[in-house]
Amino acid sequence: MPYIDKSFYTDVYMGTPIDDGAFPRLLERACDSIDHITNFALVYLDLDSMHQVIQLNFKKAVAAQVEYLSSVGESVVHGISGPVNVSVGAFSYSEGGNAHSPISPAAVSYLRGTGFLNRGVTVRG
Repeated sequence: MPYIDKSFYTDVYMGTPIDDGAFPRLLERACDSIDHITNFALVYLDLDSMHQVIQLNFKKAVAAQVEYLSSVGESVVHGISGPVNVSVGAFSYSEGGNAHSPISPAAVSYLRGTGFLNRGVTVRG
């Protein structure tokens, strides 16, 4: 479920320009990533009924994740990156800093104040 649209990304978040053809795909992956780290909190809640500050920060988190996927490559959500250290017998190969987190540090920062990163156990009846 998309939590933002291209207009929010461009006009409110003022993100790095992204091709119109790639935006829907990146948005879908970004929403999936945000759903995962928030433990699918908005599956049970209505974002529009929440305080405006929470709504804005949640939407900015999604936008930050879209921008992040655009810059580091969307395959990062699948854990695909080059090898960092490989050793076979006496042969050793190292490549510095190619591995990226699947989640944007900015997205996590936006989500911190929303309460959506709380992994506490809840019971729904």
